[in-house]
Amino acid sequence: MGINPLQVVALKMGELYVDKSTLTYAKDFGKMITIPIWAAAIIGAEAKIVVDTGIHDRNWVNEHVDPCQQQEDEKMAVALKKATGWDPEEVDIVINTHLHYDHVGNNRIFKNAVFYVQQLEWEYAFHPLKSQEWIYNDTRFLYDQRGVDFFAWRFVNGYADVVPGVKLIPTPGHTPGHQSVLVKTAEGVVCVSGDVVNLVENINEDRPVGIVTDVGANFESFARIRQYADYILAGHDPEIQKFQREHFPAIKK
Repeated sequence: MGINPLQVVALKMGELYVDKSTLTYAKDFGKMITIPIWAAAIIGAEAKIVVDTGIHDRNWVNEHVDPCQQQEDEKMAVALKKATGWDPEEVDIVINTHLHYDHVGNNRIFKNAVFYVQQLEWEYAFHPLKSQEWIYNDTRFLYDQRGVDFFAWRFVNGYADVVPGVKLIPTPGHTPGHQSVLVKTAEGVVCVSGDVVNLVENINEDRPVGIVTDVGANFESFARIRQYADYILAGHDPEIQKFQREHFPAIKK
């Protein structure tokens, strides 16, 4: 039996002003750019699905990370309603590509969802490398028992089916337990990559991301994404448009 094609909708969660070298390994030092923070909704599946949940507080990001802007329709509840008609309480499944602050910021508002994360990412988030402690230590309340009921988590080890037309694949490199989401759409398979691909140029030019725990694993993840996906919604790519739902950037094979 075939799978009806699904649709990915890009949800913009604000913008960061960053040094591009944090996105492109060993390149572009000192070049400042404005980048979006992308989450996504998956429409047409057997369940209402959200991938990543943005930031929890623009002021916190400004103070602790990088300059951040956020419009009203870039707040998760508002963006979700505009894009899909759903309220957060109606969402059945939240997939976290990883547990950095800009991907789990609104987990707590999805009161009735189950949450998918790689078990390795969950464990790493409580004992990260020294170079990434700053990303996890001050925002653990967004995903620990204070943010998500522990029993709502579904821990994944490697590849996993979520619902027909939606699969999880391991894509380490940015973090050891990073995962990406494959969605079967009418145009082809779209990969919601999270931060293993920050910009389309990362995968199309074989340029790992700047914040990285394993460069070799990042290259292997690029190959895995190319194997299975045709198009990509990269985690911070400025070429994607707010609420875009088709014609995502093609992946060079």
